[in-house]
This record gives sequence, structure tokens and C-alpha cells, in this order.
Amino acid sequence: MFDALLESAAQIIVRHVPHHGVFPTLVPGLTLYRIESNAFIERTAGEIMTTFIVRGRKTTAIGGKMLEYGAGESLVCGIASPSEFHTLDASRDNPFLALSVSLDASILMEYADALSDRHHSGEFSEMPGGVFVIRPDEDLRDVFLRLLKILDRPKLIAVCAPLILRELHALLLDSSCGAELRALASAGSEGHAVLKTVSWIRRNYATDCSVEELARKTNMSNATFHRKFRQVTGFSPVQFRKRVRLFEARRLLVARETNVTSAAFAVGYESLAQFVRDYKELFGLPPLRDIKQLHNASDD
Repeated sequence: MFDALLESAAQIIVRHVPHHGVFPTLVPGLTLYRIESNAFIERTAGEIMTTFIVRGRKTTAIGGKMLEYGAGESLVCGIASPSEFHTLDASRDNPFLALSVSLDASILMEYADALSDRHHSGEFSEMPGGVFVIRPDEDLRDVFLRLLKILDRPKLIAVCAPLILRELHALLLDSSCGAELRALASAGSEGHAVLKTVSWIRRNYATDCSVEELARKTNMSNATFHRKFRQVTGFSPVQFRKRVRLFEARRLLVARETNVTSAAFAVGYESLAQFVRDYKELFGLPPLRDIKQLHNASDD
């Protein structure tokens, strides 16, 4: 039955994604992947989301750790932390197939309060960023399949997709990583305070706000805030802000919205030389060479 579900999901993805690429769908937040190269690398600024692998294997680097997972497994990101994805052993004859779903923080918060364990200690596992690899149970796998099936009935998407997506949120909060997700999403918890700080940094990445100021926003001591922030995101607050700045600068450059100097200053850098050094350290190439390579790849 499990193999039959994966085969059904694979057939739907192949039907809707006839060639190599990453394709958003009419279902809000649902993206399909068909990757035919094991050299594919995707770096993202991060979002609260989950994926379900239908065929193939994939690695995710986040917070200094490397996770590997494959068909029938899900990655669950309870916090928007910068990350890098790399498919393994994908080819034209054996493509990597998967789906990802963006999660709604407000729905997670709404359901977390209803499902919360009053005796939960609030401590997080060692995995950074509220990021977990799980093997979905039958109910969760069924939700993923129904999200795919609704693509074949586009007239029903507006009515049915929101209900299926809400069910997905509830089942994730009750899954094997549910306690950690509830700790992040429950109002008043330390995890939720960090989650709010992450959201603030992502909105105000160009602002130079000290760790002390961020700690005051959470009503934690500097030491506790720094420890909790690293525990949840895998980065120190300063490292996290730097990565968000660099990802935003890269987005501006890829979209041809600005030049390197303007991008550096727009995201909060005061030194162009420092920006170029940090950019090369994160993305492997200086800005101009990196953007040229990305544009050439997209034109192929």
C-alpha cells in the first residue's frame, strides 16, 4: 500500500511536471520538483514548510548539520532558517520527485494552543531550527497525496485545498515532531519568542540591532537568548542576520534590480569589500561570477 501511494504520487508529479524543474502549482504554497541532475543545488533564505519525497534522495544543510532523507520521508521546517538542498543520484531516467508545502504560522499557532501538552518542558531537540526528518504516518501521507490529486480537479482547488492544508498543519503538530513544533508555535513559549525574533530580523535585515536589543524584545537575558536562538536556528543572531542579508542581496542581483554596490548597501552592509568576502564565503563565488553562472544556467 505504501509503495502504491508513492507510485500514484509519482505519476501525478510527472504528469504535471513534464521536464526538469521546480514548479509552483495552483494550490497555494504547493510546489512540485522534478530534478534530473544530481548536481542540482538550491540555496534558500528559508521558510516554514514541509516536503515529501516521492522518489530519490536529498540532503539538506542547515545550521551546520547535514540531513539526508529519501522516498517516503518528510523534512519539516518549523522555523525559517537559511538552508541548502542537494539531490542525490538524480538523472533523466530516474528523476528526483518531491513536493513541498509552505506552512502558515498563524494556523500553526492556532492549532498548537489547542493541541499543546501542558506538561511539555519547552526544551528543544538537538536538531537546529525546529528542523526534522520524519517518516509520515498513513494519515499524513494521505494528505500529501490528496494535495496532488486535487491538481487534476482545478475547479475544486479553491474549495478543497484550504481544508486539506489545514488538516496538514494539524497532523504535523500531532506527528513525531509535533511536540517541538508546538513549542515553537505556542504563544508565550521561549521557542515562539525566538520565532518572532526571526520574523523581525527577516523584515528588518538592513537594521543594525544589537543582540542585547533583540534579547530585550524577548524578555530573556542576553546569555539565554543567544543560547536559545542558536538552539532553534543553528546560528547566532549575528550570523543569521548576515545570511538573510546575503540571500536578499542575491535575490536583488538575480532579478537584475540593482548592481553589486547598491545591493550591498541596500541590505545593510557598510563595506563593499566585506560584502564581497561574505558573499563568496556563502555562495562559493564573488557576486558577479555567481550571478552570471545563475543566469547562464537558467538560459540553458
